[in-house]
Formats: sequence, C-alpha cells, structure tokens
Amino acid sequence: MANKIKVLLTGAGSTLGREILAQLLTMRKVFEISVLDIKRGHTMAFFEKYKKEIHIFYGDCSVQDNTVEACKGQDFVIHCQSLEKANADKRLRLAEDVNTMGTRYIIENLERFSPGAYLLYISTVGVYGDRLKAPMISADNMTCPSMGDYDALTKLQAEKLVQESSLEWTIYRPGIILGHDSSLLNSSVFCMPLATRFETVHIRDLASACVKAYDHKASLWGRTYNVGGGEACRIVYSDYIRRLFKLLGLGYPEFPDRAFATRNRFGGYFADGDALEAILHFRRHTIEDYFKELAAQQPILKKLANKIFVGVQRKSLEGKSAPLRAIKENDRAKKKYYF
Repeated sequence: MANKIKVLLTGAGSTLGREILAQLLTMRKVFEISVLDIKRGHTMAFFEKYKKEIHIFYGDCSVQDNTVEACKGQDFVIHCQSLEKANADKRLRLAEDVNTMGTRYIIENLERFSPGAYLLYISTVGVYGDRLKAPMISADNMTCPSMGDYDALTKLQAEKLVQESSLEWTIYRPGIILGHDSSLLNSSVFCMPLATRFETVHIRDLASACVKAYDHKASLWGRTYNVGGGEACRIVYSDYIRRLFKLLGLGYPEFPDRAFATRNRFGGYFADGDALEAILHFRRHTIEDYFKELAAQQPILKKLANKIFVGVQRKSLEGKSAPLRAIKENDRAKKKYYF
C-alpha cells in the first residue's frame, strides 16, 4: 500500500458513510482506506465484508482516546460521523457530545498525529434555518438554525471548530440528501411547511463530491460549500409529498388546516451551488431519477409506510400530525414551535 493516499472515513457505517466507502473501494489503487464507527452488531457485520480491503477502527468519537489510533498517519479525513437528526433534536446533550465534542476530538487527534491531514467536514443545510421568506441561499449567508434544531446547532458549533483548527479543511453543507432509503419519509413529514422550497442532492453524487475533494483540495481548502444537485434537483415540499404519497398508494388526502407546520424548519435553493460542481463535476442524478428509483422499490416502501402509519386510514392520516395535535391539545409551546 506504499504511496497510496491514506484516507479515514468516520461514520462509515451510516447510510452516507456506506456510499462513500463504496466509492472509495472502487479506487483502492489510489486510497489506503481506514474506517471508524461505533462497535455495533450491524456495523461489525457490514465491515466484515471488507476486512481484507480496509483498516477497521471501532470507537466512540465523543471519547477522545477512542479515536487516537484511527487518526494516526492520515492524509485525508472525511468526517461524516454524527448523531441521527431525529435523535439529536430530542437529546441536546448527546448531540453536543457526538456532533460538537466528537469533531473537536477528531481535530485535536489529527493536529497531534496527522498535522498535514486534509479534513472534509459534512455539515447540514439546517444551519441556515427557516428560509421560507428568503429561499435563495449562499454559503456566506448568516447562519441561524431553527428553534429546537439541535442537529444543525451542534454541527454549526463543529464547523467553527473546524475553521479554527490548524488543519487544511473544507466544509460541505448538503441539501436534502436523497438516496435508496426513504429519506423524508418518516414520522416528521408533517413538520415541514408545505411551501418549503428545497434543493436535493442524490446520495451517490454527495459521496462522489466527498471522494473527489482530495484531488482538488488546493481549490477547496479553507472554504464552505453548499452541495446540491442544481436546478434539476429542486422541488416544493407540497409537490414532493404528493408524489411520495402517490407512490406509496396513500393517495393525497385532503388534510385539515394546520396538519402541516408553517414555520421553523429548513430548506431553500442554493444560489451558489454551481461553484462546487464547476470544480468537481460530481452531479449525475436529478430528482426525477430519485422518483424512478423509488418507483422501482415500491413494494419495500409500502411496507415501510405501513410501519410508520400503522393502522391509519387515508381519512385519518392526519392523526400522525404533531402540529395538528398541538392545536387540538392547545399546547402553547408546541404551537409556537410549529406555527
């Protein structure tokens, strides 16, 4: 493995991490690959398939000593390990430990053991907060995570640690990441205002942008980029939901007023999204490609929908709406959050 670029991928067992790893593995002649993730049954089973091709490190990034060995002698680090958003938004302290302090410890260990490493940090479009009134976003815009978006808040804190480090670095702020999973299909579908405009990026394109970064670090380092698929990957949430529900065989029921939140989420179109594309040429998929992939997986998605909306008929689908429940229960705090 002499003269290869030594790359460390954190969070390699996550959905995004697995796609990045798959693309790194196609370039084994270029990269000597190390992966880092928490030791769990499913990650161990996943890494086992590649044990002859990668160096495997298990550790909790929120514990500094756990990441020392993984951070030794690296040239390139793709740091996408973070707490899953739904969990982060419920548990601020844990989100701080994993997203913020975990990044701090990775940085400190790299500064000590791999001072020449190039760090690519994967953040989120959520750092811009609610952009319903100003949907065009540039990377130099003010950051203001929405109330209760602890995922974005802690990643924004992590961004500052990256920027203040002595390492060469680049920060990516991806739009809504779409791939072979259900993406926006979860129990929080009602928390996004229907008028939200958002730019998506296919998970394979985002992974490509990550893998290609090292060869272009001279152009990228010290900068923050919005990562989206461009105009062909833009959609309004109401249209997205309508098409998604149709694919799931749920139709599109007439929801009562206030079933969907009207504020305090995230989204927007990237006014400067072409900047990264001009350097890396990573875009290969459109949002239409994504819907075609979903259609091909329709039986699987219907099973998932049944789990999420179990026992809920079309006429009472709004029973899963947290914003509507806040209205019915006259929960002032939650009403302020959603409306």
